[in-house]
Parts: sequence; structure tokens; C-alpha cells
Amino acid sequence: MALPIALGTPWWMERQEMQDRGLIPPEPSQVAKTEEAAQLVGSRWELRGTLVGELEGSDPPPEGTRLVDAVFKLTPGEGASRKRLNQCEFRAVDEEGRWWQPTFSFSSRPSLEDVLSVVYGCSDSEGEPPPAGEDVGVVVSFVVPEDAVESLSFEVTVPTAGPGDDPAPDSLRFLQE
Repeated sequence: MALPIALGTPWWMERQEMQDRGLIPPEPSQVAKTEEAAQLVGSRWELRGTLVGELEGSDPPPEGTRLVDAVFKLTPGEGASRKRLNQCEFRAVDEEGRWWQPTFSFSSRPSLEDVLSVVYGCSDSEGEPPPAGEDVGVVVSFVVPEDAVESLSFEVTVPTAGPGDDPAPDSLRFLQE
């Protein structure tokens, strides 16, 4: 009986350390639905909806895949919570547990000129997070297999501490309706 525990404990401790450092995405601490606002590390997030296949003159994604844009409204919090937005991360997850990171191949579309860039966290063109208390549009693009589009949920992850401290990220999952 002690052997399985002895073998599993180092793995669990290493996994937990990697999760605390942000190397493994954390399990979402809360779940919200489309157009339902939720707080994450001092900032307010809302998934406004998704757009599928809005290419606007761009070449299409590879055959068998679709471009999906997750459209968020972000209201940054004050102080440190605002600064931590520079380290925000996103991913799309389907009902089978498959996940995808954002693509930046379609970020130069004309309709995305007035939204916040997520190439390096949630920041403006100078690398600064948006002003506290100001609503900002965020569009995150994903290329996913066609069979995943209908079941996608979207996760936002933000560290709970500054870079010199233990970042222990927190995550929020938005479900599509």
C-alpha cells in the first residue's frame, strides 16, 4: 500500500509546483456563461460572444479547421491587479479536453485595430495594460478543428502575484451558450 503513495507523491508535488509557477494551466476557480461578468485577480471579465470564420481578406486557415474569435470585455482593476494583466493568457478548450492556444496569424485584420493586443499579455501597443476602470475590447483568435467549434469554452489565466513572488495563477472559464 505504501509503494503507490511513494511513487505518486513526487509526481503530485512536481505537478503542483509546475502549476503554481504557471507552467501548467490551473483548473479554473470559477465558471461563467456568455455575457455573464466575473472577477479574476481584481479585474472584471465578460465573454461577449464568438465569431466563426470572419476572415476579412485573410487567407483561410488549414483545411478541416475554423477561425474562432472569442470577444471579451475587460475592465482592469486598480494597482497590481492591472499590472498583472501583462501576463494574461488564453486558451480554448473543447468538451473532449483538447485545448488550443491563441493564433496571431489573423491579428492584422482591419476590424481588430481598435482592440487590445494579446500577443504579450493584455497590453496596448506600448506594452502597457489598459487604464483601470476603463472597459476595453479584447479579441482572441483560435484556429481549431471544425468538430470542436460548437463545444468550445474559453479560459483566461492571470497570475495572482508579481514576478518576484510565487505567481500561482488563477483561471476563469467561460462557457458558450
